[in-house]
Amino acid sequence: MFRKSPYTNGTSYYISRASVITQLFGDFCQNVEYFLYSFEQYTVDTVEHLIVGLLCYVLLCGLLYLCITQLGLFGFTRDFRNAKRILFVTAHPDDEVMFFGPTILHYTQKKNCMVFLMCLSSGKNYGMDKVRTSELYESCKLLGIKQENVFVHSNSDLPDAMDVRWPLEIISKHIIYLVEAFNITNVITFDRNGVSGHQNHCSIYYALANLIIDNELPKACGVFVLESVNRLRKYWLLLDIPISFIMSRFRYMEGLSQRSLLHKAMCQHKSQMMWFRKLYMVFSRYMLINTLQQLNMVDIELDLLDLDE
Repeated sequence: MFRKSPYTNGTSYYISRASVITQLFGDFCQNVEYFLYSFEQYTVDTVEHLIVGLLCYVLLCGLLYLCITQLGLFGFTRDFRNAKRILFVTAHPDDEVMFFGPTILHYTQKKNCMVFLMCLSSGKNYGMDKVRTSELYESCKLLGIKQENVFVHSNSDLPDAMDVRWPLEIISKHIIYLVEAFNITNVITFDRNGVSGHQNHCSIYYALANLIIDNELPKACGVFVLESVNRLRKYWLLLDIPISFIMSRFRYMEGLSQRSLLHKAMCQHKSQMMWFRKLYMVFSRYMLINTLQQLNMVDIELDLLDLDE
């Protein structure tokens, strides 16, 4: 007669427990594998949908551009009233075409509208004033601005420097002089962000904001600023058409022939034609689309508070 081993039940217990753990681990690995497979399929489907959606959006923007500029099926451009004598205030030679080209072309081609340009620096601080001034005149000639309506300043207090804020009182003095001398009906310049964050650009905005706050501009003179956009919108050209149409009240866009003219005008600034500016000419929406905003007192007061801070 054999005795039952006292360890039999314990061994069976451990074997049973190990099999349960093995099964649980196997189920866990199976679930992880299923999750990874599902995630992979979801990612592939999502990417495919995004690509299809992006292609459809690109085609839509291309069709919109053709319908607007070539076929004239509906209008994109919307300008402001009383556009008779317009003054563009820029910081540097080449700003007029790099940023304001579509707007300038629109108004130089408009009957009964005179366009003036004031450029507040000439590159004198690095010895390029004569060259850059000559380039500016040639660019403006192509854009349709008469040479006698182009005013270039060379002031040591207004150096061409990315991080230098110009004295607002000097800018204000120059603007007021031209506004009163030529009975300007509208002034157009940069907004508070200056498109590129250039402090020279931003200074012009704050000088005009102070003039409005102090009631030094004629009441009949409207002030409009070029809207700065984020970097993505800045460089996706045609793809910005629907967004600009929906979000902006005053907008301008040029057709293929006008765009070619803008490129020719930009090429007049030979001293500035670095490789990155050539890329800018191809991809920047400012070489195709301009959107403007009219300055109002509420926005100005908030912006001046930010400047003080």
